[in-house]
Amino acid sequence: MANFPHKQRGVALIVVLLIVAMIAIIATNINSRNQISVRRTINLAQYDQAYWYALSAEELAKKVLKQDLEDADEGKIHRQQYWAQTDVVFPAELGELGGNISDMQACFNVNALSMETKEVENGQPKLSLPATQFKGLLVALGMDDFSAERLTHTLKDYIDEDTVASPYGAEDADYESRTVPYRAANTLMSHRSELRAVLGFSQDIYLKLAPYVCAIPGNDRQVLNVNTIEVEHAALLAGMFDNKISVGEAESIINQRPGDGYDTIEDFWANGSISGLRTEQNLASSFSLKSQYFLLEAGAKVDSATFRLESVLRVAGKSKLEVLTRQYGGQK
Repeated sequence: MANFPHKQRGVALIVVLLIVAMIAIIATNINSRNQISVRRTINLAQYDQAYWYALSAEELAKKVLKQDLEDADEGKIHRQQYWAQTDVVFPAELGELGGNISDMQACFNVNALSMETKEVENGQPKLSLPATQFKGLLVALGMDDFSAERLTHTLKDYIDEDTVASPYGAEDADYESRTVPYRAANTLMSHRSELRAVLGFSQDIYLKLAPYVCAIPGNDRQVLNVNTIEVEHAALLAGMFDNKISVGEAESIINQRPGDGYDTIEDFWANGSISGLRTEQNLASSFSLKSQYFLLEAGAKVDSATFRLESVLRVAGKSKLEVLTRQYGGQK
């Protein structure tokens, strides 16, 4: 009985040590959670700041375009203007912002394939001019004639308003029979990445075609600005002429273009390779020296937080630009 109080003191010591250990664990856990909460708050604040920096890049792009349009001779757009500068980066507090502006009329607007035609050829509806030009682009990129025509029809059916399949096209029944069924959009595209949903446009075809095409929201016309198309995209110019000129000739035409672009569209048509093609299928309406739609690809970074933004800008007047669409995170 003499050792009983001593045993009680030992048990009490163990209990006290357990309590201290539990308190230490709880305190450590609380501290860790506080650190995570603080880090999360900082990340949210940095991400939010990067978002506003990206929007400021949009405002800066509008200002640059407005200035170029005011300085332009009769609205002429060319690649020696301020908007065409690449990889522009501006320092900002705790970070930076930058971006590129590209002319959306220096690419092929896939929405133009929605144009209907009542002309008939060999008992079938004849392809519209934009559809013929899109097929020409595919051929210029190395695709055989039949595959190019098939893809042109499937794309036309995907975006046109009716549900009647073209001879080589595809409508709802074809999409509903797929492993993951869906329906044809039957409306204009908002981004070129939607091509991935069109029957026949594999990933390889899409990646090869992507640098040459775009989707202008709400616009169903194909007009190429001959002052802003780059020599790397000469296949597009050849396709616009349904390959009646070669890609090499298209490269030569672009390389012969003055540094500040053609002064008049007549200067463009004066080139011997194309002068005789102007009256074919009303081709003259497919080319211009002006542009109305631009794509801003902007990015902002604040510490470790980054934000990407794509904005489609439309010229609504000589001194006014408006944002048609915004996409966050970037698309390919």
